[in-house]
Formats: sequence, C-alpha cells, structure tokens
Amino acid sequence: VLQWPPVISKAIGGAFGAGAATPYGTIFSCFMASCLLGSTIFGQLISRGVATESFMAAMLGIGTLAMGAATFASSAAAAPLALLVAAFFVFEACVGCYFPSIGTLRGKYLPDSHRSVIMNLFGIPLNALVVTVFLSIKKLGVSGALSVSTGALGVATASMLALKRLTAKEESSTGNAEA
Repeated sequence: VLQWPPVISKAIGGAFGAGAATPYGTIFSCFMASCLLGSTIFGQLISRGVATESFMAAMLGIGTLAMGAATFASSAAAAPLALLVAAFFVFEACVGCYFPSIGTLRGKYLPDSHRSVIMNLFGIPLNALVVTVFLSIKKLGVSGALSVSTGALGVATASMLALKRLTAKEESSTGNAEA
C-alpha cells in the first residue's frame, strides 16, 4: 500500500522524463477497478461451484508472481512502466478476490465463538511485520519492502496449499468411510 507511489513515480520519470507528473488519482482508481474485477471473478468462480480452497491457492500464487514481477521491475535501473503497472493491476485483482475468499474460509473453518480472538491474535504478527518494514524502509529500500511482501505472499501460498491438501485428505477419508 505504501510502496507503489515511489515506484510508479520513478518508472514514469524514466519513461516520460524527470519532470513528468504522476497521476496518482487515476492510478488509484485503476487499482480499485482491478480490485472490483477480482471480486467479480470470485463471484463467478463460486457460482460455477469451484472450491474456494482451490482458486484461493491459485490466486495467491498469481499474487506472489505479480508482486515478484513488481519487485523485479522496481529494482531495475530503469523500471519498465508497463511491467510495473501490469504487475500492480494483477496484484490488486488478487486482492479483490482475496477478501471474499478469506471471509468464506473464515466462516467455514473458524467457529463463531472463537473467530474474533483468533483473527486478533493473527493480526499481531502481521502488524509487527508491517511496522518493522515501515521502520526499516531506509535500509530495505522500496524493492526490499516489496521483496518482503513477495516472501509473505509465498508463505501464504504454501499455507493455502497445505490447507487444500488437508481438506482433500479429510474429504477422501470421509468419502471412504461412507462407502
């Protein structure tokens, strides 16, 4: 959230000259449209009967690749504007798909009586990571901060794949017990 403006400004400066203005409002609007697209994709996949665990694993993998591409582009001497913008748009579409997906999974796996406590406990390490990166931004640089985001997305993807495997084993053992 905090790192796209300097990266995009640098890329626009490289593409159009150092004095080129960055249209932050337009870019943010496009990010929100990408987010809406992701939310719409979620609705379409659910209506077609695709399991949330399956497409969430794919979506997290795509988000990891998109953030990795943004990290790569931001670390280049002359950041390629098209790659950077495309990577951020794809990532924002994944964000749009993420929120309804995680809400569905929370409702499925976390009992109502414990959900708020569990979510608050998991928020502590997340906020610690965000504050640590923000306080270390001078040392990490923008591409370092994006690298941390890419790594966190990779961990999320691996965790989702593990959940998918666990639920597949549970469903197969339940199906075998009923047969």
